[in-house]
Amino acid sequence: MSLTRKNGLLWIVLVSLSINLFFVGTLAARFFDRPDSSAAPVSMRWLMRDMEPQARDLLLPQIRSQNEELRPLRMQMFRAQREVNLLLAADPVDQTAVLEAFGRLREANLLYQELSHQQLTSIFAQLTPEQRQRALRFMSERRNPAEGGGRPGPGPASGPGPGPGPGPGPSF
Repeated sequence: MSLTRKNGLLWIVLVSLSINLFFVGTLAARFFDRPDSSAAPVSMRWLMRDMEPQARDLLLPQIRSQNEELRPLRMQMFRAQREVNLLLAADPVDQTAVLEAFGRLREANLLYQELSHQQLTSIFAQLTPEQRQRALRFMSERRNPAEGGGRPGPGPASGPGPGPGPGPGPSF
């Protein structure tokens, strides 16, 4: 192999390595440079994101505790959904078993929603009127994408849609 060919391969390897390291660094930065809202349940992260750091620090212990209360119900919901999926994939499909599994999924979902709503109400009671207004504004912007709603940003619910106007109001 000639010296120029070796140099060319070396440059290609270095450029490739540099590009790969750049992408790995970018992904790592996105992963590690998030606000500490992981303690908040998924349903509360949106609230924590728009909150001032001082208010977030005051509510975070309560939200962490609430997250621990919700975790078993969330896991129960996931297990029930997995059971439904397995039963629907079985051959032949046992309709009675699937309907019973859907019933367990509904029960798990209702328990999760009930506790989640209680927790959201408890958190809202501690917010200032301005913080509540921001949260309500966020919730009212979450409209049905099929009706032209949705928040701007990536994903299927972004941007204007074909719908006739605003979607339903806040959903808790």
